[in-house]
Amino acid sequence: MRKSLIVFVLLFIVMRVAGQDYQLVYTIPFNYGKFTTDPIGNCYIYSKGDITKFNPDGLETARYSSRDFGDISFVDATNALKIVVVFKEFSKAVILDAALAPQATIDLSFPGIPYVNVICSSRESGYWIVDPIGKQIRKLNDQLSIVIDGTPFRQVSGSEIEPLILIDSGNWLVLNTNGNGLLIFDRFGTYYKTIMDVPPVQFQANGHDLLYKDGTGMVKIDIRSGKTDRFLLPENKEDDRCRVEGNRIFIKSLNTLKIYTY
Repeated sequence: MRKSLIVFVLLFIVMRVAGQDYQLVYTIPFNYGKFTTDPIGNCYIYSKGDITKFNPDGLETARYSSRDFGDISFVDATNALKIVVVFKEFSKAVILDAALAPQATIDLSFPGIPYVNVICSSRESGYWIVDPIGKQIRKLNDQLSIVIDGTPFRQVSGSEIEPLILIDSGNWLVLNTNGNGLLIFDRFGTYYKTIMDVPPVQFQANGHDLLYKDGTGMVKIDIRSGKTDRFLLPENKEDDRCRVEGNRIFIKSLNTLKIYTY
């Protein structure tokens, strides 16, 4: 009886922490567009050619706007000091600093590699791109010269690989594809393994962890071991989008973006 009581109390504590230990920090009206975050808790809402940045306290700190290259396809803020804004339609990328001031515009057509539309910032230096002609990932230095050639896709899959988004986690490169799952490469571009045949709509990768939201909450996968952990969210609708940075959870619902601490 005493043992059962102890188990019940421990279970109650776990449920209390998982279900009630969240605090709503702020809410941002958010009717359309997409969002991303950086490792220090800043949030970036983007739509068409516009980006608005909010600091960890929910205060707007910067804006960026461009009508030169169509709509923004993707924002990579994994490096808060070198934000990569991708315009796939025009095969361009704009590099922004922490104040969202443009530092460079990159024409994503290189000698022998035209029409690049998948690029991300390297956590070390330079950039990673997907070469649509050579069909492999490649690393560019800050002078945009190729310094690393990754594993050719033909050695990864017998079917055609359609890249969508590339993310540098700091330990791994994660390539989201249309129909071939999440391809994992090491820091030298060497293929490691494939995770999930059907990737989620939105995911993030940091260190050795891959995170995404599913119908029951947030899922964390250890890229090395494949170990999967799940944890509850303070609110969870099927169409919500979610990201985690440090001790903050960002939840995008139909009309708002809510930020919780835990």
